[in-house]
Amino acid sequence: MTLTLLVLAMIAAANPFRAASARDDNADRTTVGLALAATLLLVLIAAGVSGPLLELVDVAGPSARIAAGVALLVIALKDIFATPPIPQPALPGWQAGLVPLAFPVIFSPALALLAVAGAAERGVAVALFAAAVALVPAAVALLVGPTEPHRIWTGAVGGFGTAIAALVVLDGVYAI
Repeated sequence: MTLTLLVLAMIAAANPFRAASARDDNADRTTVGLALAATLLLVLIAAGVSGPLLELVDVAGPSARIAAGVALLVIALKDIFATPPIPQPALPGWQAGLVPLAFPVIFSPALALLAVAGAAERGVAVALFAAAVALVPAAVALLVGPTEPHRIWTGAVGGFGTAIAALVVLDGVYAI
C-alpha cells in the first residue's frame, strides 16, 4: 500500500464532516486537541502492536489490508446512508475529547485496522505520519466548522471512502 493510498484511506476513515457533526457546541480547542492527540496515541499503539498482533493471529500483511479495506467500506457506506452523528452528552470537562470525539467517532475500527495494516507493511513511523496527515482535515473541521450535521458532505466523503476501500482491498488481493 502506498503512502498516498494509506493517507486517503485514513482521511475517509476519520471523515472530517462526521467528526464535526459529533462535536458538542461546548467543545473548545483543548477538547479538540485532546481528541486528536488521543487518536494519534491510539494509532501509535495499534501500529506498534501490528507485527506481534498479526503474528499472533497468523494473518499476513495482504490479508490485513483486505480486512482494513472491508472495514473502511462498511464505515464509508454508513457515512453515505446513515445520518451523521449528532452531538451527544459528553463526559465532563477535558474528558469530552475522549468520548465521543476520539472514540468512537474519529478512531473507528477502520482507522485501527488501517494503522495495523499500514504499520505491518511500511513501519510504525509511516503509519503514524499517515494518520497525522489524515487528521489535519478533521482538525480543521472540528475547530472552524459548524456543528450542524453535514449530511451531504459526510456522504460525499463516504462515497470517496468506498472507492478508496475498493483500492485498498484490490491492493491486498494483488499482493497475495
